[in-house]
Amino acid sequence: MPCRLTFWFFLVIGLCSSALPTAARADVSDGECAGLSRDLTQAFEAGDFPKAATAGSTLLAHCSLDPEAWDSYSAQYAAALRETNRDDDALGVIDRCIARQPRSPHCLLEKGFLLRKLGRPAAAQQAFQAAQRFGADMTDLPPERHQAQARLPHSGAQGEKAGSGFFVNQAGDIVTNAHVVSGCRRIQTAGKAPMKILGLDADIDLAVLHADLTPADVALLRFAPPPRVGEDVLAFGFPLPGLLSTEGNVTVGILSATRGVGDDPHVFQMTAPVQSGNSGGPLVDMSGNVVGVVVSKLDAATVSQRTGDVPQNVNFAIKAAEVAVFLNRLHIAYSPGRLGERKDAADLAEATRKFAVQIICFGG
Repeated sequence: MPCRLTFWFFLVIGLCSSALPTAARADVSDGECAGLSRDLTQAFEAGDFPKAATAGSTLLAHCSLDPEAWDSYSAQYAAALRETNRDDDALGVIDRCIARQPRSPHCLLEKGFLLRKLGRPAAAQQAFQAAQRFGADMTDLPPERHQAQARLPHSGAQGEKAGSGFFVNQAGDIVTNAHVVSGCRRIQTAGKAPMKILGLDADIDLAVLHADLTPADVALLRFAPPPRVGEDVLAFGFPLPGLLSTEGNVTVGILSATRGVGDDPHVFQMTAPVQSGNSGGPLVDMSGNVVGVVVSKLDAATVSQRTGDVPQNVNFAIKAAEVAVFLNRLHIAYSPGRLGERKDAADLAEATRKFAVQIICFGG
């Protein structure tokens, strides 16, 4: 297999990999193939993933397998690659498996785990659903072990968690992240106005709440023309409640990429610093339009362990276009924005504060 460049955790690493099996160079006896399949399974079950990956590479390259065995061993080989953080190679193995046999339950299931690890929950859910449709056992899914894109943790008093949101209409409907309000027994604003959930989608990590309030202003969603790499942006939210200002905090940065981890097209990467409590807050352009919903930041500890480098200001926001689709699905009114006169950061902060809101969750 020729060398190729793999982009992983935003570092460019040159790889000359033989992870994808190529055409067999020599015949392998049935006995040797049985031994390789046994080695793959035993090593994987024992947690010796490098050994399992070696056995899987040879097995798929040199042995003739029936469709069921090809599906099962390809998935196990890819899982071993995933466990050794060779995610790009693992995806190649899975794509080859599915291209050969589109109805491969084990390979579809493993694809779901890979996509979930890469921070693409919606695509992962589609793979899981396909796997289940073609006979995969979904009753004992293992938990997520690694996540490059980490949701911003919540902070608040014991038994509470806090996040941010913003009004999208005068009726009192508020957009935030699903993970801010999931599992809450009671939700309210910082001013103790009760809130209820109108809609929630964990796959895209968005939720709409309602409060019986009339906001001072509402957000305008800009999705056309789409924001460009290099545009200045401002993040507004209520980070670290109980420690920082209750009037809201502002940080500035730029859009550094139009895709997220694993080339996820649903999010922007941006440099505006965010902290616990920023989740669900608005990301605005310099005309004051909301272009995204702050959702996560790169897990610096995990990346540092894997690469030896500590990422700086690698944060993410769900695109306003995704928000518009979600609101349309729920028949929630909103207003589109447009590029206009450039404002300074102080004016933007004052304007954004009028439609931003702190969200308190009890029992989440």
